[in-house]
Amino acid sequence: MRKKIFLGFCALSTAVALVPLFAAFEAHVINVTATIENALNVPLNELTFGTVFPQEKLDQSFDVSLSQSFQGEGRVDDVTYVIRQKPKCGVLEPGTDPVAYSAFLQVTDASDGTFVCPEGSVELPLLCPYLSKHEITTDGQVLQNDPKPDLGPFHGPISDWTLQHSLVFQVAGKLIKSAGDLSDTWNIDLKVPCFTGNCAQDWEKFVHDNGEDGDETPADAYIQPKDREHQLFGCDLWLEVTGISLPGLGCNEQLDLMLVLDRSGSIDSGELTTLKNAANAFITALAPSTAGVHTGQSSFSTAGTLDLHLTDDATAAHAAVNALVSSGRTNLYQGISLAKGELDDLHVPHERPGVKDVMIIITDGNPNEPTSEAIARALAKSEADVARVAGIEIFVVGIGGDVDAAYLQTIADDPAHYFAAANFSDLQAILTGLTQCNPTP
Repeated sequence: MRKKIFLGFCALSTAVALVPLFAAFEAHVINVTATIENALNVPLNELTFGTVFPQEKLDQSFDVSLSQSFQGEGRVDDVTYVIRQKPKCGVLEPGTDPVAYSAFLQVTDASDGTFVCPEGSVELPLLCPYLSKHEITTDGQVLQNDPKPDLGPFHGPISDWTLQHSLVFQVAGKLIKSAGDLSDTWNIDLKVPCFTGNCAQDWEKFVHDNGEDGDETPADAYIQPKDREHQLFGCDLWLEVTGISLPGLGCNEQLDLMLVLDRSGSIDSGELTTLKNAANAFITALAPSTAGVHTGQSSFSTAGTLDLHLTDDATAAHAAVNALVSSGRTNLYQGISLAKGELDDLHVPHERPGVKDVMIIITDGNPNEPTSEAIARALAKSEADVARVAGIEIFVVGIGGDVDAAYLQTIADDPAHYFAAANFSDLQAILTGLTQCNPTP
């Protein structure tokens, strides 16, 4: 018996030892490559105002456009970006008076939120607080529903600028390929400071008339020390891409998505059934899952209701759709507000911070609640704008000929986010089309 056991172990050892010998005779090589391109093209790398004098107002402009490679890539659609201000660093030329620089360098962000110049360089006197930034493109599509992308001069401290200041005083831009919005033009406006002991009597009026709206900092805070006179001031503008969206919601592996459904009395029983079928097909196509898409639902008639928290439970999502009953008036504002609250990053445990937030609004009418139609429209538009500021992408489907399409396009992010359905029968094709991940033409 012992002999048999011993032989068995020997056979096993031999078999195991042969495995790597066989495997070593074959190899497969997979070649992995990727061409990495910039999304934005910013051809200008320097804005020079030259020699300027206190209380002058001077303007320079530059363009930001989608790169040719981005325009030619069908998988991607639009780009969001920010413009941030950071201190400028220079390498001193020895023995110069006034101070001169042989080269200019960029700051780095320290872990404590301060900026650090590279070794061998110093920070120039700060020009950032005196620069305004205004997006002046007139194509009618850039950020048409986002907060006005403006920043007036006289903002922040005149020295000791930190990353927090850069974030607070940044401005946002957006380019939309599908809407033909391929470039932005920005105006940089310098309001020149004065120096201690040499400011005009109307300095305070100059600051208040031209300063950033809502800034109550005393005008004296923007007066430069006398020892900086004749020096070169500087500020670097950093353009940083914050997002690239793909055409079709199905291009996103994760989504937190709220359906905002009209259930007002203008929708008859047959139309409501068609709406339910379309919404159910949409949910099925999204395929909610724990690690993937989560869906929720608000609906509105005379008042809005939160019908379903964000969930990965497809059965619950279908049940919420099927429970809809139509009656009453059209309170779009409350429907948006409830969906916005659900998508708020601070809303736990349903919202997932860091996951893309989307709102799909479906309506066959125009807001007329609360109170009057004028107030209802204004409230709904304002609430949609607030949702956008929070980073929520908004699509709108307007059904039938009674909707004010121009108004509903102001609720949507832009014209490319608005869909016109001739009747309820068109709704399913529109919704399921949104779930695809097809390259744009």
